[in-house]
Amino acid sequence: QVLLGLENLHLLILFDLCCHLGTLLAIFYVFWNQIIATFGDRVRLKQLAIAILPMFPLVLVLKPIKHTFDRPDLLFIFFMITALLLYLGTRFAKISSPEKRKERRWTDPLCIGIFQAAAIFPGVSRSGSTISGACLMGWSRQEALLFSFLLAIPTILGATVLEGYKLFKGVEGVAPGVEAMHYVAGFSTSFFVGILALKALIQVVNKDKMMIFVWYCIGISLFSFLMFTL
Repeated sequence: QVLLGLENLHLLILFDLCCHLGTLLAIFYVFWNQIIATFGDRVRLKQLAIAILPMFPLVLVLKPIKHTFDRPDLLFIFFMITALLLYLGTRFAKISSPEKRKERRWTDPLCIGIFQAAAIFPGVSRSGSTISGACLMGWSRQEALLFSFLLAIPTILGATVLEGYKLFKGVEGVAPGVEAMHYVAGFSTSFFVGILALKALIQVVNKDKMMIFVWYCIGISLFSFLMFTL
């Protein structure tokens, strides 16, 4: 927003929705088999239902939280929070068996959901927070990764429906001069880049290289501090 000189972002809601849907489709493409298997797994479905609960209260406080998106001077704090969460998740990640998952306490997915809710702030990674939260609960890295992106499906759908409703009710969200091809380009780019990013993330998690993202977030936090705060 600041680096590209973008203004009146409230006029780009529809474009945002197209990009979110592209990302959502990428998740379906990469995790299709696991998604299908989840429908026959009552334990997993219950965990997802519990994990999504912390998102509902956020609807009541969205307006004040959205003001943080106009405060780039705070970005370095949120990026550093992401770095800390990723470090803790990497530090405490454990190996757990599929059988152990059935013994999970209901508080585990609830805590993961709280980690996801914290990612509403700019610079706090949703996937990073949920993966780290699951690892802190004793989940394996692979299990944490899968649960994070299964949880992303209802989260992205919910956000899309909410923003789509605002658009339908007449709230400004369509910028003049943005043509159909721009929406197609946004959707396509988020879809294909999403697939590449997810496959790369799976490799990073499998090889236990999450510290790469820790250093990345520390670096971008320092950059944000120098760029927007000093």
